[in-house]
Amino acid sequence: MPCIFRATTMRMPQLPQRRSNQKRQHIPQRFNELTAAWFTNVLATGSTVSHVRLENIGADVGFMGEVHRCHLTWDSAHGDSDLPTSVIVKMPTQVDENFAVGDGMQAYEREIVVYQRLRPSLGLPMPKFFYGAMDPDPAPWLGRPLFFLFEHLPIRSVNWLIGQFLKLSAKSKRRYILVLEDIDDARAPTQLTGGTLDDAHQALVVLAAFHAHNWMRTEPQETYDKIWPMDRASRVFQASYLRNRDAFVERFGHVVSGDTVAHLDEIQDRVPDISASLAARPWTLLHGDFRLDNLLFRPDGEIVVLDLQGLGMGRPAVDVAYFITTALTSEHRDEEELLLRTYHDALVGAGVSSYSWVQLVSDCHLAKELLAHRIVGSADVLDTSVSGDSDDLLDVMQLRVLDWLT
Repeated sequence: MPCIFRATTMRMPQLPQRRSNQKRQHIPQRFNELTAAWFTNVLATGSTVSHVRLENIGADVGFMGEVHRCHLTWDSAHGDSDLPTSVIVKMPTQVDENFAVGDGMQAYEREIVVYQRLRPSLGLPMPKFFYGAMDPDPAPWLGRPLFFLFEHLPIRSVNWLIGQFLKLSAKSKRRYILVLEDIDDARAPTQLTGGTLDDAHQALVVLAAFHAHNWMRTEPQETYDKIWPMDRASRVFQASYLRNRDAFVERFGHVVSGDTVAHLDEIQDRVPDISASLAARPWTLLHGDFRLDNLLFRPDGEIVVLDLQGLGMGRPAVDVAYFITTALTSEHRDEEELLLRTYHDALVGAGVSSYSWVQLVSDCHLAKELLAHRIVGSADVLDTSVSGDSDDLLDVMQLRVLDWLT
């Protein structure tokens, strides 16, 4: 059937202009706006912050946001041992290209909603929430026609549409901010160096508890309709792979075998089917970015989980495979079965009886294929050169995930 759309005649709708005389709340977007007066106002403790010392702790950890540790000095006349001496502030990146991705995917909005409305019910150890704010969505109606076009346009036209959508998102200048507890007594493993097997086993137990708590649970999606299933807009990922495939081969052809590239090309044709399989029942809530950089290991054994921007729905193996393939190198391949056993035993121990060991192993194989395909396709969406480090995080994650593909 011929396509009824012509990409060359489409025009992206313009975002509505905000009225210049409309009073807007102050939502800091740069570190120098994080003043003592602002903290005094939003923390609303009845005490006064007299001084703020800022520390940028987000370098080389993520691409879509800025993370600052803010050390707070309180007015001694109103001293209180319960007042936080430091907090973590998350703001969107100032890199337009990366902001467009975070804004367009509703990542910033989703995390704020998670902390404001869903945190107590998720069964996940998370930092304490102090404050969150964002501008209203300037085009809440856009999602439905956009995803309709994603599903019906030819793949190459989908790439054109993605480009136009990201340009639109970059211009939105929607503001977001999140203020969280500072877990300052924890050990934070780094993604670049990888983790230990002990870290991995502990993390998978926490992940299993989260999945079990939210097994086939519909309340979060009823509360917030942007918790998307794994098969949402799978053709977008096919388009992204098509756009990035040749550049990826040119860049990494000396370390990625021809067989691996052929395997990725074969996955490209199966993406809708793989995505549908990983979205099918039985499903659970997915963290969406469960990796070492988003975990804090406290001295008492508790693991605190960060970054809920990618909360979604699907088979639990998606989170499991993503964690294993990004946290550990393929040198740990012989330990993979033991890691999966740790996860599955914890899942069953938490009361889940509808997800067999055989299904977990099969789903992890599919999830690895889909993750490898998606991480190749994401190469040109984000500007990863912010730190100036040629050995950047996305390169490491790409090659690590691909090593697990074979």
